[in-house]
Amino acid sequence: MAAIDFNDGKMPSVLTDVSRDSILSIFNTIFGAEPKFDGKDNEGKVGEGVVGIISFMGDVNYIIMLALPKDSAIAMASKFCGFDIDYDSPDMGDVVGELANVLAGDIVARMSKEELKVTMSLPTIMRGHDVEPLLPRGLPLEKLSFSMAEGNFMLKVAGAKSGDLVGRKPGT
Repeated sequence: MAAIDFNDGKMPSVLTDVSRDSILSIFNTIFGAEPKFDGKDNEGKVGEGVVGIISFMGDVNYIIMLALPKDSAIAMASKFCGFDIDYDSPDMGDVVGELANVLAGDIVARMSKEELKVTMSLPTIMRGHDVEPLLPRGLPLEKLSFSMAEGNFMLKVAGAKSGDLVGRKPGT
């Protein structure tokens, strides 16, 4: 498959489909239950929460942002680690970074099956209120909403121009 760009300003369905399927599979494996995909919610906000950002470069340049509201982050971190993690501790960033990293590794493998080669960066972690990437005009952003026993969360998939990355370069 040829490289993908965002000249038309639309998100290619392969990116949202692969990202959604990765969430369903990886979170089922980690948490023991498949999250419910609640659909696309481009108006949705996370509120106070923590976000793990991974950049991808290759046949398509884009980022994912795993956005966990505070209560969801606390519940998921506890289940992921087997003990409670304080929301304000540096360990919370480590947990969310590892969740984003595992998810991104699965996305790379799924993209390969779609004959799209991408490499991924190390995660960047942000904590705040309604964290959003600032994207150049014309680049698409899709917000995929999910729910599970541990809480609601969102995966944001955002396009990037060739040579431009919102997060980190792969390998850094």
